[in-house]
Amino acid sequence: MFRFLLLLILLLSTTPLRAQEPTINWGPEIPHSFRNLNKMQVIGIGKNGSFYTRYTENHQITLELYNQENQKVWAVAIAPQSPDGTLAKFEALTMFNHQVYLISSVGDKYKKSVFGQPIDADGNYLPTIRLLATTTPDAEVYTRSEGGRLLLVLQQQAEPQQTSVALYFGSLTPLWTQSIPVKGEISEMHIAANGTSFILTKLPATNSPESAFYLYRFEGRNGKSSDKAIGSTANRPLQAKMSNYNGDIVVAGVTSPAPFVASLQPEPTGTFFYRFPKGRFRKYTLNYAPIDSLFLHNYKFYKPDSDHSQRLRNLQLQHLMPLTNNRIVLLGEVYTLKGDQKTGTHHTDDILAVAFASNGRPVYTTSANKHQSGQANQVRLGSYLATTAQDTVKLIYLDFEYNYNEKDQIIMASPRAVLKTPVLVSILPDGAQKVKPLRNTRTGRHQKLYLCPLSAFPVSKKEFIVLGSGNGYYKYGRLKF
Repeated sequence: MFRFLLLLILLLSTTPLRAQEPTINWGPEIPHSFRNLNKMQVIGIGKNGSFYTRYTENHQITLELYNQENQKVWAVAIAPQSPDGTLAKFEALTMFNHQVYLISSVGDKYKKSVFGQPIDADGNYLPTIRLLATTTPDAEVYTRSEGGRLLLVLQQQAEPQQTSVALYFGSLTPLWTQSIPVKGEISEMHIAANGTSFILTKLPATNSPESAFYLYRFEGRNGKSSDKAIGSTANRPLQAKMSNYNGDIVVAGVTSPAPFVASLQPEPTGTFFYRFPKGRFRKYTLNYAPIDSLFLHNYKFYKPDSDHSQRLRNLQLQHLMPLTNNRIVLLGEVYTLKGDQKTGTHHTDDILAVAFASNGRPVYTTSANKHQSGQANQVRLGSYLATTAQDTVKLIYLDFEYNYNEKDQIIMASPRAVLKTPVLVSILPDGAQKVKPLRNTRTGRHQKLYLCPLSAFPVSKKEFIVLGSGNGYYKYGRLKF
């Protein structure tokens, strides 16, 4: 009886832990001949759990539909046309109200005309090709779709960079259009629940540190615009990310001292944080802070550079994600490419995490230390996927260095024997970390199927569409926390 009760207690205590471990439900094997999986990307979610992908090969773009069982349903070559039937230039594929729209353009020496054409759920081009806007020949086209709205931005490249910004709803019905001089290169765009739209731009390295970035706001009802410079006289923002937290717009990133020359890619030495309540610029929270010195000492001691000083200059910011208690976490990865894009070697080393309190004060700074490498012409197994669960950051990536025994203890392995098992790293509210290998993903050397975290597409905080690479085939699956 005692043994039975002990066993029952053990089962009850371990069941919640196992339930929290993410699992992957894989679809069928899809054979391919020399398909470059690095050029596949999920572009959005369709109806009934289906999803669309975009694949590019030799300048030919293919749109593909996969059903809720992750099976390929159809594939169609993208061949843009103007309303008069002439060849058009491809600009973008965007999901809008669960429908795919092909954005294209036709230009001459005087103007560029931008069109939108729907593609139905069977892969057919619908005959309606709508003229969306007309702009100058040098204008770059940007799109963003959120919450049943589409933001179309046409940015002229010549000064003063006059930019057309338009918001659409329904079947590409224009709600408003504004034309203003937007400074810098467009970095991110966001549409709030009420339709208010935001554009974050990065200014050239020669610009003053007080305006290294600009945040533009367009009122949801009429597109009325305002802007806010991001920067300071003492610290220059080097990289920035934008996020929405319960209606507040947050812009955060890393800085270097203002006298440092930004074009020389200086190493970040600090962080910055702006919170705009309900997305308005009148009253906002601002905080600039140095990166934790103890963290930097320990990080560089255990991860020396070739020159022993500039490791974080290769940091690339990728996520700004909400936590509970009005906190938010900034994530970036140290990435280098040795050699050229075709024959070189990718290195994705370490994920830097900085959590901020509601007032922008850094709560913790930590790093998930890893080392991943691979040839440029191989499938990219490096990098990671990220999400948050209440006050905890969840990271998944492949372990290129170690194997694990049945008790999840690290076993040293040679590069030829490492299993490349996915691991789950949980970063707790105090910055402490827990690492657990994920054995139930049915991936790794023994299965001859490898997870490609870089290709993960977030459906929600608890679900991702993921790609798996096998020998001569690939699979799509649903990863759920």
